[in-house]
Amino acid sequence: LGPLSPRSLKPSTPSTKTLHPRYKYDPEEVLGPKRFRIDGRLFERVDLEVLNKRRQRLQCSHYMPVLEGNRAGQQTKFPCVIYCHGNCGSRVDASDCLDLLLPQNISVFAFDFSGSGLSDGETISLGYYEQDDLLAVIDFLRSSGLVSRIGLWGRSMGAATSVLVAARDPSIAGMVLDSAFSSLTQVMYELANQYMRQVKVPKILIHGAISVLRKSVQKKGNFDIRDVNPEEASEKCFVPALFAHADGDDFVLAHHSKHLYERYSGDKNIITFGGDHNSPRPAFFFDSVGIFFHNVLIENAELEAAEPTASPYSADLNQMYSLQQQYLSQQQSQSRAPAPDLHAVRLTPPKEQPQNSWGDSHAVAAAFSPLMQPGQGGGEDGVIEALQSSLREMEAELGPNDPNVVELRKMLREYQSR
Repeated sequence: LGPLSPRSLKPSTPSTKTLHPRYKYDPEEVLGPKRFRIDGRLFERVDLEVLNKRRQRLQCSHYMPVLEGNRAGQQTKFPCVIYCHGNCGSRVDASDCLDLLLPQNISVFAFDFSGSGLSDGETISLGYYEQDDLLAVIDFLRSSGLVSRIGLWGRSMGAATSVLVAARDPSIAGMVLDSAFSSLTQVMYELANQYMRQVKVPKILIHGAISVLRKSVQKKGNFDIRDVNPEEASEKCFVPALFAHADGDDFVLAHHSKHLYERYSGDKNIITFGGDHNSPRPAFFFDSVGIFFHNVLIENAELEAAEPTASPYSADLNQMYSLQQQYLSQQQSQSRAPAPDLHAVRLTPPKEQPQNSWGDSHAVAAAFSPLMQPGQGGGEDGVIEALQSSLREMEAELGPNDPNVVELRKMLREYQSR
């Protein structure tokens, strides 16, 4: 989990770097051909780099329709959905969006956040710096002359990042938010309780551990984890949003999306389904997403041209499903040519192809595992040892009278006295 990994609680030298499990891939092998067909129509992928404000190169792919026949060579602006992947993910995760959005003449822009995939950077921040990456991508697309309206589709970290950005950029046409967390600090407390209760670590030490993590992030990452707060940002969001969450998610619990939904100021809908954080999404989820983006990127663009005061999003889910059935009927009536090229860029490729085997929950399990092993510096004694080591480092750097040092020293003394 980048600088937020509980591995940073292990005794270590100040020069030790903490890295998150990172998916590295060969674009030529995993992303597939640069030109492919869906239902007989031609599309292309353009690979490029975008610089964020920290001068880091973000590796990107823009999937767009290719005009043929008497429209060949014409310059056309298409609406665009930017896919924002989750922790340990990459732009490869956007491949499952292609056959849903491209046939609707909606282009798809996928990229690796800094510190992820093939982009520059070594660590992630679970939303703090990722929002600057997303803003850089949005600025690039708006200056490119290739897109009209822009929508966001975020998963987990990418969903939380999308909320943070929408609070700053109200011109976003709409967002799909899959498994967003409402507060990074809350997620950390929940994960700490989930993984450390197996060794019956007292809550007072969990609070101390989170306090140490927060200070470590401030020092190494130059940001405060409390500032990654999508729930607070959601009150400033008026962008139409479709929230989604798996009810069996044990990594980002389902109540996070519910809290975001309740506090969200814009037009909104929420759907839930079975599964966990990393399970494949059901068909009706993709149906809902397809209709949502049809409404906010295509249909409402036409309405606004005729009625500038038209509401950006008024359809409820029943109307969305009705539109979806009309859309599917139209597609089935058209000629359907095989598109073998598209299969090479599926989200779930054949087993012989490289794929990201690290889900978010796998990463956290690995991060907490050193603290869960009794003996060998792990378990409850391992947590205390790690906190004592962190206390010594903080005393050396901040001095014995620093409030954070005093608080942690008091917690340890109280627990040891018991």
